[in-house]
Amino acid sequence: MKLHGRNKLQALYGLDTETDKWLCSWTSELIYANWKQSKDVLRQFPQAKNVANEVFQFRVGTQSVWIEVAMMFPLAIAIVTDLRRIN
Repeated sequence: MKLHGRNKLQALYGLDTETDKWLCSWTSELIYANWKQSKDVLRQFPQAKNVANEVFQFRVGTQSVWIEVAMMFPLAIAIVTDLRRIN
C-alpha cells in the first residue's frame, strides 16, 4: 500500500529504541501489505481497532499512543490521519 502522512510519525521517533523498531516494522508491513478489505488488516494486526468505516487505530508498541489510519482499499492507499494519546 502507498503510505501517505508518514511525516506525522516523526513525533514518535526517538522516544526509545523499542518504539523506533516497532515504527520501522509497522511502516514496512503497511507498505508491503496487499489488503483488500478491513478483515485483512485485522488478520495481520489483531490488536488494531476498526474505529470507523475503513479507519483503524494501531497501538504503538508499549506507548500510550495510537496511530490512526484511513484506508482506501481499492486504490491501495493508507493515510496517517492522526496520533492519539490514550491515558
